[in-house]
Amino acid sequence: MGLKILLGICYILFFIFLPLYDKAYWPEPTKKSLTYKIVAATMFVVIAVIGMFMTDNSSQYASTMIMGLICGWFGDILMHIPSKKNMTCLYIGAAGFLVGHIFYVMAFVNGAKSFSENYKFFTVPELIAFIVIYVAFLLMLKPVFKFNFDSKFLQYGLYLYGIFLIGMLFKVIGFAVTYFKYGAGNNLISMFLLIVAGFSFFTSDLTLGIRLLGGRKDSKFIKSLSLYTYFFAQLLLSTSILLIKA
Repeated sequence: MGLKILLGICYILFFIFLPLYDKAYWPEPTKKSLTYKIVAATMFVVIAVIGMFMTDNSSQYASTMIMGLICGWFGDILMHIPSKKNMTCLYIGAAGFLVGHIFYVMAFVNGAKSFSENYKFFTVPELIAFIVIYVAFLLMLKPVFKFNFDSKFLQYGLYLYGIFLIGMLFKVIGFAVTYFKYGAGNNLISMFLLIVAGFSFFTSDLTLGIRLLGGRKDSKFIKSLSLYTYFFAQLLLSTSILLIKA
């Protein structure tokens, strides 16, 4: 009972501090917005840990997912700190998110393997679809999304990040469908939760790029959309530990 109450408090705090963070973060980050962000980000990590203990979920999926959430937590903090003169925190924070995506992909791939002995990381149709979507993504960066790169390092870093972002979307959908197909516990709600989380992550990172590199820094809507879709994606992934053992 105590863990359930604590879990409920974490959800409440998350939904209280997320809009406070959104409000304090506009138009520029402040110490107050950083505090609110830390609280909201800490909640999705704590929810995952509580979920692990509540359901006695010691699966590889749960432990790997928590590692990804922790990397996201560090990325959140570091990407909130940088000034225009010092971008080190920004780059390290972005690297944290990249590592977090790798952990997520590992969780989805290993989870799918646990249900299907014939699992392949990429089937030929998946590989073709991935290449088509990735190339289309690259071709749209400048003409459609108006991305403007200040350096080659940033440009090629984004290309690499795009591989992991789109790859993660493929893997989360693949795992969600596999989990549903094999009739695992809570399979329908888990599939829905994972797919929504995957598309929320994709939307968040794309809108973040549009805001920072596409000349839309003055758009409150774009900023809020990126913020909310990111935090809801993290919340859904942390909640998945309550439902999925793989």
